Amino acid sequence: MKSLLSRSLLCRSLLCRLVLLAVAASVLAPPAAALTLGEKTKRLARQEFRKSAQRSCLPALPCFKVRNSYPKLAKPEVLPWRDIDYRTEPERYLRAVLAYIGAGNTAVDWQLQKNRKRDWYHAAWMHPVREPVRGLTFERGSRLHELSAAQTRRTNNWAIGFYNRQGATAFARVWRERSQPDTAGFAFPEGTVSAKLLLTDATDEEAPYLAGNNLAWQADIRGNGQPVTLRLLQVDVAVKNAPRDGLNGWVFGTFYFDGRGGHANYWDNLVPAGLEWGTSPTFTRADFAAGQRPTQGWVNPVAEVLFATRAPDGKLGYLGRMNGPVDDPRSSCLACHSRAMDMQGAADPPLFPPFAASRIRQVSVAPNQTYETVLAAGPVDEAQVALFFRNLAPGESFDGTHPSLDYSLQLAKGVELWRAWLDKQVAGSGPQPLAPESLAAPAGGGRGN
Repeated sequence: MKSLLSRSLLCRSLLCRLVLLAVAASVLAPPAAALTLGEKTKRLARQEFRKSAQRSCLPALPCFKVRNSYPKLAKPEVLPWRDIDYRTEPERYLRAVLAYIGAGNTAVDWQLQKNRKRDWYHAAWMHPVREPVRGLTFERGSRLHELSAAQTRRTNNWAIGFYNRQGATAFARVWRERSQPDTAGFAFPEGTVSAKLLLTDATDEEAPYLAGNNLAWQADIRGNGQPVTLRLLQVDVAVKNAPRDGLNGWVFGTFYFDGRGGHANYWDNLVPAGLEWGTSPTFTRADFAAGQRPTQGWVNPVAEVLFATRAPDGKLGYLGRMNGPVDDPRSSCLACHSRAMDMQGAADPPLFPPFAASRIRQVSVAPNQTYETVLAAGPVDEAQVALFFRNLAPGESFDGTHPSLDYSLQLAKGVELWRAWLDKQVAGSGPQPLAPESLAAPAGGGRGN
């Protein structure tokens, strides 16, 4: 305890001190006591748990059905990438994961209940922010030139994620009582796989590589009963491996659709954008300026060229770290997901370092936004930036105070929505459907695995 407090005095920023003091506080603070719910509230909560979406389905269109009847036990499974080293063969590793995810799902148009090849499940308690046709949730919109040099409109992106059977067993433990989550000591088992499809309303002119895309879904993203056509843009994947070399075992990857591949099956037109197995925590702006690149990830050089207009450093993620085309260029895949916690009613931690630390800020270019680097404003505060790019140990919490949810932003969002619903029950207002404008908050901070 003394060493933690002493280190806090050496921090050069208020945020650094707060994080270290929060870790110290967590050592002393007892676990939060479980809430005691009345029988009526439990019954209503169980009813909510079973809901697929808050709003009604639309005539003549699919009607999303959530799959959250989580299994308690996993089935023995030999994962096809078991013998592939993701550090030396990242593209081969990613291709094997992609094939595993698509098996049985592409044939049934991602209606998980119909997949006879492999079991997949949705995250629970996302129904207040799901649109009713495909179960999509709002994601971060694409800013100026993030999709191509021709894109000036802020495009809309929506997504749906799911977990394999191994991952679903962890959801079963959290939602053992359908009326109330238990997040204490949460962790996914090895072999967990999650995936997310991200769809966009971008046109061929705004994103020329989307031409020929034959995964086009209609969805009620405006909440007015007038569906909008969205097309596949990005696929995110994540795999939980055994910890190795001081890393926690999580591997995150991203694909983007490129119709120039010419394949009849849209799944075969997905191109790896990159893979990340660590946040490269010691990598600095000086390293980047010297021509070095982060060592705990791989970025496809083809993707880097295609999306070179999305950020001031010309990279997918912060200083060349791996990130998807839809994601915020001031972060990276693992860095973003490391923030997944049961916030217990508190505000979410920031997604990226503040301008005072990174010297990257958002600016308006009407009618859109973009980013600029202003190094003349002062030096980069690498100590503060490093707080956002840490390789957390298994079970370690991002802020040292709130329970870790092991890199699952969807689980974090579901628990948050359950708590918001419960607060309304306590206040006596009862459940209230979210207005369409309420869907403008991304379900997972812009990356919702």
